[in-house]
Amino acid sequence: MKNTDDIDTITRSLARVEPGRPGGHASDAGARTLLASITATEPGPPAARPRPYRPRRLFLGLAVAATLAVGIVVGQGLLRTGVPPSYAVTKDSDGVVYVKLRDFHDAAGLTRQLKELNVPAIVDYVPAGKMCREPRGTHVEDIPRGLYSPPENIPGEEKERGWQMRIDTKLFKPGQTFVWTIGETLTTTILMTGPVGPCVLEDEPVREEVKPDYRLATTKGRSLAGFRVDEKTVGEVLPELRKRGMKVTFLLMEIAPGNPGGFGEGPTRTTPVGDDWVVWEAEESIRKPGVIRLLVTDKRYDRNPVYGGPRDNVIKE
Repeated sequence: MKNTDDIDTITRSLARVEPGRPGGHASDAGARTLLASITATEPGPPAARPRPYRPRRLFLGLAVAATLAVGIVVGQGLLRTGVPPSYAVTKDSDGVVYVKLRDFHDAAGLTRQLKELNVPAIVDYVPAGKMCREPRGTHVEDIPRGLYSPPENIPGEEKERGWQMRIDTKLFKPGQTFVWTIGETLTTTILMTGPVGPCVLEDEPVREEVKPDYRLATTKGRSLAGFRVDEKTVGEVLPELRKRGMKVTFLLMEIAPGNPGGFGEGPTRTTPVGDDWVVWEAEESIRKPGVIRLLVTDKRYDRNPVYGGPRDNVIKE
């Protein structure tokens, strides 16, 4: 079984959006670009730039931050260092470009290959502890849906930490540039318009760790150990929690179109939601014993957004 600290690292690194901040509503551009669920061995620090998505103790291998209203951030586990550059880029007859990436030091080579396939892209590699100085250009706030997909694991290569994504070249508007910055701890993709400045390296600032208020409740040693709540209805879960004398609150999750994995944090309710609402996971309060927060949606989705698929694929017990 995985160490519960490792499990917390996985689950807390899932993409979330803080309510009341930019991107904090499912209709916002930020929510439409929620991060893919990709597990990292060790999470890296948050990215620089304004933070519509800020991690709570980090929040699938994702150091979630950067300007996700206009981009995607991916964590360290996707990048393998000390091996030759490895990527493959193809384009289909509909103008969709597919990228498979396993390591990323040859930024210039990938830039050339993308441009040859009509992807207006700038790709930069950033050493550990460094970042590109901002601003480099004007961020596009309203990204066309389907312009590019959140990165996801390459099927069958999960152990290699490789990932893949798609970019639809037909959806770029004149003057737009796909700005891709890859470092040792995270990767950001941002859509910009107009001139884009070069990547001028500067030291990444040291950030204070954000202490969590909640942690996963359903693993060994926790308050709901042995009681699985994922993908059950609220009506199925509540009786057991009440039997145990738990105080229950409900975090209303906001799911990006297409359910790419990860979720936005809507309001937290103390009053019950409908019995037919779906529970995706349960968290326990660290500071208030006996308080359980259920992560819920008002409808069922094709896969658990907390884990980007079945819980058993992430947590082995």
